[in-house]
Amino acid sequence: MSIIPYWLTAQAGVIKIVDKESKEALPFVNICFESLDSKSQKYAITGNNGQVINPCQDTCIIAISFVGYKTISDTLISNQNITYYLEVDIFNLDQVVVTATRSRKALKDAPVITQVITAKDMSNRGITNVQDVLEQDIPGLEFQRGGFGSDIKMQGLEAKNILILIDGERMAGENGNNVDYSRLNADNVERIEIVKGASSALYGSQAMGGVINIITKKSKKKWEVSAGVRWAQMNEVNYPDLKDDDDKYLSKSNLDLQNLNVNASVGFKLKYLSGRTDFAAKSFDAYQLYDKTTITKEFINIDTVIIDALNPFPTGVNGYKDYSIHQKIDIPIGKKLDLKLKGSYYNHDEYDFVPDNVYQNFEDYSYGGKLNYNISDKYNLTASYHYDNYRKFDYYEKLGEKEMNYRNIFINPKLIASAKIGKRQELVGGIEYLSESLMTSLFAGSNNTEKKNITSVFFAQDDIDIGKQWNFIVGGRVDNHTTFGIHFSPKISGMYKKKAWAFRANYAKGFRSPSLKELYMDWPIAWFTIKGDENLKPETNNYVSGSVEFTKGFINTSVTGYYNKLENKIDGIWQNGQTIYQYVNISESELSGLEFLLQARISKHFLLSGAYSYLRDKRPQGELVSSASPHSGNVKLAYNIYRKKYRLNVNLSTNIIGAKDYQVSETINYRGQQVEGIYPVHFDAYSIWRIAISQHFFNGVNLTIGVDNIFDFTADVVSFNTSTSPGRRAFISMNIAVDKLTKKK
Repeated sequence: MSIIPYWLTAQAGVIKIVDKESKEALPFVNICFESLDSKSQKYAITGNNGQVINPCQDTCIIAISFVGYKTISDTLISNQNITYYLEVDIFNLDQVVVTATRSRKALKDAPVITQVITAKDMSNRGITNVQDVLEQDIPGLEFQRGGFGSDIKMQGLEAKNILILIDGERMAGENGNNVDYSRLNADNVERIEIVKGASSALYGSQAMGGVINIITKKSKKKWEVSAGVRWAQMNEVNYPDLKDDDDKYLSKSNLDLQNLNVNASVGFKLKYLSGRTDFAAKSFDAYQLYDKTTITKEFINIDTVIIDALNPFPTGVNGYKDYSIHQKIDIPIGKKLDLKLKGSYYNHDEYDFVPDNVYQNFEDYSYGGKLNYNISDKYNLTASYHYDNYRKFDYYEKLGEKEMNYRNIFINPKLIASAKIGKRQELVGGIEYLSESLMTSLFAGSNNTEKKNITSVFFAQDDIDIGKQWNFIVGGRVDNHTTFGIHFSPKISGMYKKKAWAFRANYAKGFRSPSLKELYMDWPIAWFTIKGDENLKPETNNYVSGSVEFTKGFINTSVTGYYNKLENKIDGIWQNGQTIYQYVNISESELSGLEFLLQARISKHFLLSGAYSYLRDKRPQGELVSSASPHSGNVKLAYNIYRKKYRLNVNLSTNIIGAKDYQVSETINYRGQQVEGIYPVHFDAYSIWRIAISQHFFNGVNLTIGVDNIFDFTADVVSFNTSTSPGRRAFISMNIAVDKLTKKK
């Protein structure tokens, strides 16, 4: 293989690549040339003018690929001049993904249905929050917000069963079993890959419910500089007209923050070195929500009806401010070796409504490296190391001091090898070492006790194409845990393609080892105590799914059905008159459902997409597995206009959460005795509408204005099962790519 030099003879032909709609030249397009006679391959990348010299000495097969565009193949002769018009891949089916198989595959060829959200999707809608884009785009996924943070649910499973990765690496630290989502800087995201269902065969513990892999941006040009800012209306003014010398002024400075997001990045790509630095700073305005109606409790096991008085206490959504910096360096070492280094730092202050002059401070720093050795066209070896240290502090404002009460550290070295056997088979295998340590005051025994576990891993996978229509992936992973011993997780996936149709089937076994908190926690909170259990067993599940996808011309649609049987699921139950919340293993539970996706280009300028998710989640005893809604979905309508120096995108979207019904138990005084009463609870369906108008000027300025929650919906009774939106809020954002504005014509 070789990279084509630009000093080839002047009489050679010129290949030009342009956008089919805007007619603008496309730089940095990848082109592969394969000689029909010698079978040798050469590679080229178009320059700023969208051109490259034609290197063919005889007849060649040419393949042109560029992110966001459909791949083109053609036959080319020596010295031929030609212009190719790339068409936008409106359904992202040519997008290369890695999460589902841990190897590079086009989205349309992945045997496990994978959803992809691109940076372009987020930019067009003015979204700078990863939580918002996941909730708006992924059917069956809900974010529930409250006093201690956000809680994610996907296909009925909570955050502790969903593995969130950044560039394939785990995140340390958690809040209520959720990672710190504020660490995820959407402005630095190239794409987000979502794989639902058990993925423990590739990713181990916690991936039994699915994987969300956030792929960050890397430098593609000689130099690039960009900056942006997003402002939204305040959620609530908690302390109006407060003077500087008022006792509550400190609270005002923390709670009445501006809703701002500022970001900047600098990148470069030289012959022997490339790198990128990303900086982000955010602040978010705290607010409170009040119930609008009373709650009627009609107990079904005793003849009693209780109407509670209107709850005078609000539900608080915390405010915060934080900043982060991420650094990447890529150092080519010869033709076959490549070294990638990375590091990040994050600092976050969280403000609640408790007037104690104490707030929580969160801090994280991570670093790592990856050494990639391309032994040949067929063999590759990658060694990597990842370290992540997440800490929590109580910050005493008047003293100006802070005290650490939590530290979580992940250390994860890996060695992964891949081998191509012929043109239709690829083997991937590797070994890993994962060390996790947790220091917290929530353990029994003393202040700030530290616990630790270690997992040693081996995994292997065989990816086989049988003809042009069949693809099978068979793999498995062995985890050796210091506490729970050896666990094996197998998987098998298959795909059959016939013209416009694609049929997929998948079976996987997943597991999750009990967390250190679930094992050792002993935490008194007000009137009850959360207790762990050292005798807990790992959760396991058997996940089966099947899907049918149809793609032709202007339409792409799919239907997926899944069944998820869980054993030894870890849950909390109330004991001793609701004074102890005890972690226990639940014998069996089941989840099943259907998901429907649709994308349709209804005209040259309009793109319609939508999704619907149905979830059935009953235990054998009749209790619900989770509080997720059985019906949910989303609809998006996009209007696009492309001109040479101007682009307009209008996006109207809605996220729909269906009604919820479940039962709640409560100890009440009934005829002079304390009785456990059970009453049904119902929450109505609701939808949150959003509009964003994005304009791109001179290929370097992006101005977006929009409104969140257009119809100003707020919940009548506020809880983790309802929307915690503050109501209708306008926003405006601007991003400037300095290098594009200053580029020579």
